[in-house]
Parts: sequence; structure tokens; C-alpha cells
Amino acid sequence: MSTKNLIISVIMFCALIIGVYYVAQDNKATDNLSGASVINNSNKPSQNTFSGEKGDSISLTENKVQIPESEFEGINANFYNTKLSSGTTVYYFVVRDAEGIFRAAANACQVCFDDKKGFHQEGDYMVCNTCRRKYPLSKIATEKGGCNPGPINPSLEVVNGNVIINEADLNEVIFFF
Repeated sequence: MSTKNLIISVIMFCALIIGVYYVAQDNKATDNLSGASVINNSNKPSQNTFSGEKGDSISLTENKVQIPESEFEGINANFYNTKLSSGTTVYYFVVRDAEGIFRAAANACQVCFDDKKGFHQEGDYMVCNTCRRKYPLSKIATEKGGCNPGPINPSLEVVNGNVIINEADLNEVIFFF
């Protein structure tokens, strides 16, 4: 075999390997019907308990949560958990965005919620602790699906100096927990 034929054979073999790799990667991405990238779940914890930021426990009063507005400084997200009438505890965060709007979302997302790791804040973004995707604070609770924090309410009401979240709104994200 000539050197030229050997070089051509090696190049063709490498091209074949690269092609097979890219086809396999494309098939993995299309297996997920939501369009989000596939998460490798082989490292999932064996327990079903939430291991993300649990925050402060707040009880329901007259089917709602009341959080003093004074607890919020700047754009820092505050994490909370509330045991609902059904007995399920919901983990969530509340943040006041740069426009001064209070937003609430589950500390979980549609794609990664099985890992039960939640989100953390990095500046103007909430970051998924599983896949590391970032979401701007201004979009919290405005989009459903994918790896967005599960929307509770994009514009919470403030009454008598308290941010109000209705139990009905928290029930919208109960399936994450």
C-alpha cells in the first residue's frame, strides 16, 4: 500500500469516527421532547429529599404566605419553604428585580427537578445547581418548561408591608416536590 493510500485511509477512518460521534450526540439531544439539553441522571441522589437551599420556613396564614418586604435588600433572592394544606412542603425563592417587581418561583425546574438540588443566585441570575443554566432575574416566573425555575407568580402583591403569596399559587408547583 502506498503512503498516499495509507494517509487517505486514516483520514477516512477518522472522518467516520467523528461522524458517528456527532450522530450519537444529535440523537441524545432529540430524545428530550422539551427541546432542552439532556441531563445525565446517572449521578442522581438515591433519596427523594430536597437537598437545595431550603431557606426559612413560613407557615400559611389564611391560605397565604406573608413575607415582610423589609427582608429584601437589593436584588438578592430569599429562599423559603412552606408546608401546604396537602402536607407537601414546597421550596421556593422570592426576589425583587431591578425594576422593583417581586417575583416568586419554585426552587426547582422542569428538567432537573428529580435531582432536588434547586437554584442559587449569581448576581443578576438564578443558576440551576444541576445543569448550571442561568436565568435573568427579570424573567423569573415568566416562562414555563425547560430548566426555568418553576413559575409561581411574576408580580407579587405587597399588602401592609408584606409580600403575599397565595397557597393556590404554591400549589401550581407542588409536583416538583
